[in-house]
Amino acid sequence: MSTREQLLTLLSQAALNQTWVSGEDAAQQLGVSRAAIWKAIKTLEEEGYRFEAQRNRGYRMAEHQDVITKGDLDAALANAKLPVETQVVFSTGSTNNDVKALAEQGKDELFALVASKQESGKGRRGRSFFSLGDRGVYLSILIRPSMPIAEASAITAVAAVATCRAVESLFDVMPSIKWVNDVYLGKRKICGILTEAATDLETGMLSYAVVGIGVNVYEPEGGFPEEIRERAGAISTTIKQGTRAALAGAIIKEFVELYDKDSFGAFRDEYRARSFVVGKTITVIDGKREQEALALGIDDDLSLHVQFEDGSKAHLHSGEVSLRV
Repeated sequence: MSTREQLLTLLSQAALNQTWVSGEDAAQQLGVSRAAIWKAIKTLEEEGYRFEAQRNRGYRMAEHQDVITKGDLDAALANAKLPVETQVVFSTGSTNNDVKALAEQGKDELFALVASKQESGKGRRGRSFFSLGDRGVYLSILIRPSMPIAEASAITAVAAVATCRAVESLFDVMPSIKWVNDVYLGKRKICGILTEAATDLETGMLSYAVVGIGVNVYEPEGGFPEEIRERAGAISTTIKQGTRAALAGAIIKEFVELYDKDSFGAFRDEYRARSFVVGKTITVIDGKREQEALALGIDDDLSLHVQFEDGSKAHLHSGEVSLRV
């Protein structure tokens, strides 16, 4: 790691212990000069990180801040089933766009990019994805599965299950899934998932897939925008250093574990069990057309089996549904 990354991790660990880090101690621990520490602090401040400084005490992170560091992220991935290469950035336009560009350049699979801020997040069907500044987790994972494009929806479903597992492991809550790509806590959406893929036209198999996951960890200052206030939510009300890195690591770790099992086959029962759509009356949205239907179940191919008001049935392989939760 660079001096900047090492110093950020050192300050993150000190924040957990509610201690200060002197410039001299930081220089000794990282094997650099005090001038290099000062320069690294200034670089971090230019990127948007906030610190306090006191004579004879040193530096510490400003209060009410939860910084994602590469050191904390890699620590959370220490026991992952498969090795994952990681990169942490403070801000980017879209983690999916960044990772797709790397994929086109030949980047190996199991690479994860994690951002503290995302300026131009993407949702399904060309929509924008509202990002919470430094109150959320925004990550994208590159995989190269041996999978036909017709089965690619499994990747999104795996990510939803992995996110639920990760949230449960760190917080005393029980998230659930709305078909096909949203994670909820009660009546509030806390996570959106977008999988983008490239296909080999000769074989019909995926060349790569990039799965993007955005999680609302803390509610934004002033609350959510009015247009999503009734349905958006966050996991925690208490900002604590290390939480976002731990969550990002847990999501990646759970995803990797599921990815390594039976071509994603092991997750389907859990996906069904976590669904809050099955058995409910829903609105099926197809362009400008909306129809009421009863959600009967989720098939092995992850299509949603529904029965419309006229008694006809269908298996939805894509599209959008809504319901009162």
